[in-house]
Amino acid sequence: MKNTIFKISALSAAVLISLTGCGSDNENNTTVPVVEDVAPQASDFVITDIQQWLPVSGSFKATDADGDALSFSFTENGEAVTAENGVYTFSHGILTVENNTFTYVSVTAEDAVIDYTVAANGKSASAQMMVSGVIGDPLADQQWHLMNTGQKAYSLSDEMKQGLIELYVTTLGYTEEEAVARFEADFADAEAVELMPGEDMNVAAAYAQGVTGHGVTAVVVDSGMEIRHEDLVDNVLPNRSLNLNANALDRTDPTSMSNSGDHGTSVAGLIAAKGWNGKGGRGVAPDTGLIGMNYLGGEKIPQTDLMAHGFPGSGISQTENISAFNRSYGITFPTFIGYSELDEAIESYPNLYLRDGKGALNMKSSGNSFLDGGDEGSLCADNGANELGLTCYNGAFESSQGHPYYLSVAAVNANGIHTSYSTAGANLMVAAPAGEYGRWAPAMVTTDQMTCINGYSGFNGSSIAAWAAAYGEEFAATQYPFNYPGHPDNASCNYTSTFNGTSSAAPNASGVVSLILAANPQLSWRDVRHILASTSSKVDATNAAITLTLGDGEFIAHDGWVENAAGYSFNNLYGFGRVDAGAAVAMAKSYQTSLGEQTISQWQGVGTTIAENSLALAIPDNSAVGITQEIEVTDELSIEAMQFKFDVSNPEMGFGLEDGTQTSAGNDLAIEVTSPAGTRSVLLSSKQALFYPAYSFTDGFIAGYILKDAVMLSNAFYGESTKGTWKVRLLDTSADSFMLSDGGNNGLGVIGITNNQATSVLEGVSLRAFGHAGQE
Repeated sequence: MKNTIFKISALSAAVLISLTGCGSDNENNTTVPVVEDVAPQASDFVITDIQQWLPVSGSFKATDADGDALSFSFTENGEAVTAENGVYTFSHGILTVENNTFTYVSVTAEDAVIDYTVAANGKSASAQMMVSGVIGDPLADQQWHLMNTGQKAYSLSDEMKQGLIELYVTTLGYTEEEAVARFEADFADAEAVELMPGEDMNVAAAYAQGVTGHGVTAVVVDSGMEIRHEDLVDNVLPNRSLNLNANALDRTDPTSMSNSGDHGTSVAGLIAAKGWNGKGGRGVAPDTGLIGMNYLGGEKIPQTDLMAHGFPGSGISQTENISAFNRSYGITFPTFIGYSELDEAIESYPNLYLRDGKGALNMKSSGNSFLDGGDEGSLCADNGANELGLTCYNGAFESSQGHPYYLSVAAVNANGIHTSYSTAGANLMVAAPAGEYGRWAPAMVTTDQMTCINGYSGFNGSSIAAWAAAYGEEFAATQYPFNYPGHPDNASCNYTSTFNGTSSAAPNASGVVSLILAANPQLSWRDVRHILASTSSKVDATNAAITLTLGDGEFIAHDGWVENAAGYSFNNLYGFGRVDAGAAVAMAKSYQTSLGEQTISQWQGVGTTIAENSLALAIPDNSAVGITQEIEVTDELSIEAMQFKFDVSNPEMGFGLEDGTQTSAGNDLAIEVTSPAGTRSVLLSSKQALFYPAYSFTDGFIAGYILKDAVMLSNAFYGESTKGTWKVRLLDTSADSFMLSDGGNNGLGVIGITNNQATSVLEGVSLRAFGHAGQE
């Protein structure tokens, strides 16, 4: 308005001068006034009471009386800050500018001052934008899985380095200079490899869309959950949790009585630690409700499996907005567990009946046995699996991971690469951050049992106790400074910096699922799977194939990333990739895909798996030719998941041979499937820990079988058509015999592996498709 008034006044003055000149003999004497350009104005202003990582928008206090276009420039501590793709990045936050408006995101939650200069027509004015009173969480800046700035999350600490230097000097005879040089180099190498800014789940982009998990509830099925924890209590649904112990006094309180750490409490914090309350860190979905169930450990009530899947009587209604059941547990035993249709019926209940039939998601940790060394002893070190980079166990060994109702989640590190432990397999759906062990690489910063008396942090933490027993209390304190009592960021020991494993990956993915369903409650569980398959990030893009040399050729035991015929990229280490909360929420909000009704085909195949006579197909030893069985499918479905069932026998497969060794039959077995569209999926890579004979929960061990009623899931064919010829190839990949370096210190007490003298036999194979009619 002022600008308009000025222009009108100037015009009036010009008209008046013109009129006074009328009648003059010399019109060229008319004088036109010169109006001097006015400099822009800028004023200081304050934005306050904003939330860390959540965007706030406003207008700069800058004007130009002439109406000239304004341009902005910024400095921090006297240094110019330049924009990249329209974004100005400061030490404390991120600023985007459009015309006279801004959007600011506080990254660090610190008070800050942004010096800005506004210019127009060669003239300028300067002022300050002040940020104060940001509401945050004190540990959020160390939670790299949420926003990765290259932070250490209390790993690779100065205390740890100094403790190692002193240990090497006092006990190993190093000089001070030698110890310093060694660990300066080791730490520098570790930091260069392990710390990688930007490798996170992109949750801030979900928050920027106004989605923080409101309106949904996640169920933590675990060892317990401390319902009164200071950073969980605001999200815990009152009187809704269940204590499933047979002799529990309070059925609504699953708080663990352990004094050395409660797995479920740490899991719960990753999903939904309360955000912006000034305590601890925050969960992926910091406004999602929580229900806890102590499913693991001790004698349980008879209805435990039903309660843990939300059946009637659990207190969970079929209309409630349950987003996810987090299942950070599993079975690690070197055998293949047979499939159970009854278990499938129980495990599928949340998907098929909850949320008015739209379904809740079962999020399952894939397992921590990529390297292992359990009952199979040193098998996977001695057979070359560890050195080659092949998984020792396969996620498919657990029958609960053989169907699409459980979404198996793998683990990645702060550099975006597969962790040392995350079990691989074609059954994987996605990957999520988890980290290593919190010393040489970051782990998770999350909730822990409260007080320094209980928990992973505190006097009784298992890692602290182990290091203290070996090298003394003082040294233990240096190796886990955040967890050890007295750290200024963790004075009450209510948090830990060392939680890890696929037990961490699963709840991080559960948090993303909660964000998806908070963004769009109308989505079905299958829609959520579709969104995860469509939006997850392709990490470790150069992950290489692994090829084995056999007696008459080669076998590709790991493919790396493969793009299937429907355009989806898949990897047995990562599934469809690391979850991306921002992209997933954006797709959820604009979701228009129609998957239609789910169709599950009948089992189709040949031999004993469909109650026919045995195929009796011998698998040649150490041969790349192997045997190939074709299965013709005439029905056309768009694939959401594929199951494959096998019976494979070998008379030597038992509990050790007479000479004290074990047959190589299980170790040598490999299986690949090729779809009608030509996509290949490796179900078994060989060199895996099929150490014991096949097992069934109803029949026990089944001597003479490597696989019996063994069902393997593959997500690699997602979006392709079922119609056409499926090719299933089985191979024996080695003729090697070797001694075990554990010297018989394994579950069978065997001292070596002897190449199988009897050939393994395929008795039956069949497949079943989960999908929908036509193409999406």
